[in-house]
Amino acid sequence: MGKNCVLCGKPSGIYPLCKEHLQMKADGKVVKCEECGTWHFADRPCEQCGAGDTLKEKYSKIEAKAQEKENDITCIICGAPSNGKQQCRNCYNETRNHMDSLDKNSTVRKLRDYYYNLKERIFIIKGIEETKKQCNKLIAIAMTEQNINDDSSLMDRVYKDVEQLIINKQPPVPNEKYEEERKEKDENKSKINTAQDGHNVDSDMEVRIDDVLYNAFILHCYGKNVDEITEKRKKCDWFVPICNGKGIYIEYWGMDTLKYIEDRKEKEELYKKHNIPYIGIEKDDPKMDSQTFKANLLRELKSIAEKYYGFMPEWKK
Repeated sequence: MGKNCVLCGKPSGIYPLCKEHLQMKADGKVVKCEECGTWHFADRPCEQCGAGDTLKEKYSKIEAKAQEKENDITCIICGAPSNGKQQCRNCYNETRNHMDSLDKNSTVRKLRDYYYNLKERIFIIKGIEETKKQCNKLIAIAMTEQNINDDSSLMDRVYKDVEQLIINKQPPVPNEKYEEERKEKDENKSKINTAQDGHNVDSDMEVRIDDVLYNAFILHCYGKNVDEITEKRKKCDWFVPICNGKGIYIEYWGMDTLKYIEDRKEKEELYKKHNIPYIGIEKDDPKMDSQTFKANLLRELKSIAEKYYGFMPEWKK
C-alpha cells in the first residue's frame, strides 16, 4: 500500500513527498524540520512545532555570520581592521612598494634565497616596528614569486611565518600568578635550614630533630631512598644504619594538606607491607620540652634497634 504526500495528501508511493514536492525539496523550497522531523515549506515555520527560520532568514543569518567573521579579521602585521584581508590598506600598500623594487627577472631559487635570508635577519631584529616593515617585505617576496614564476610555495607559508615573527617580538604578558609563585620559591630558597652537622633540611623543626641525632653521636643520613620499597621510589627524612646496610627510618610528618596526608598514608602502608622499622614524628612533637623530646626519640630508636637487630650500635664523634 502506497503512502500519501505529507504536504498535500496526494499519492506518493514509497516516499513521504509526492513528485511535485520532491522537486521542491531538490530546489530547497521544501525542508525537513531539524527539531521535530516534520516536512514543511522553507519559507514558513514548521507547522508541527513552530521551529525553523524561513529560507530568507537563514540566508540573512549566514550572511551576518560571514560579515561578522570578516570584521573580526585584522591586519596580520599591525592589527588594524582589514575588511577580511590579511593586511590592512597601509601595510598592503607598503608591500606593493616593496614588490616594485624587486627584480622581475629573478628566478624561483633567487627569490627563495632572498626570502629565507630575510626571515633569518628578522629573527635577530629587536624593534617591533622594524620587524613589521621587514615582514611586509617578506610578503612582497612571496607575492612576487607567485606572480612572475607562478610558484605559490612561499605564499603557502608566508602568513604563518609573519604571524610567528610578530608574536615573537611582542613583550611578554605579565603573569601575576607565575610571578607570585617565583617570588615564593625565591624566598624559600633564601631560607636555608642548616643543621649543626651541615644537613640542609626543610624546616626549623627538622633542624631540631637532626641536631638531636648529631649531638647523641648517632650516625644518620638525610633524604635517603628507601631501598626496601621496590614498587615506588620513596625517600625517607632520616636513615640510621644499624648493620649490613639495614637500619631504622625516621619520618617527620610536618604538614596537613590533603595531598600530603595521602602521601603519608601510602608511605606508612608501604613501610608496614615490607616490615620496615621506622619512627614517625608528628609535627607538634619537637615543640615539646627539648630534653623530653630528645629522651623519647633516643629511647624509641634503641628499642626498635634491639627488637629488629638485637642491639643498638654506639658511635663516637
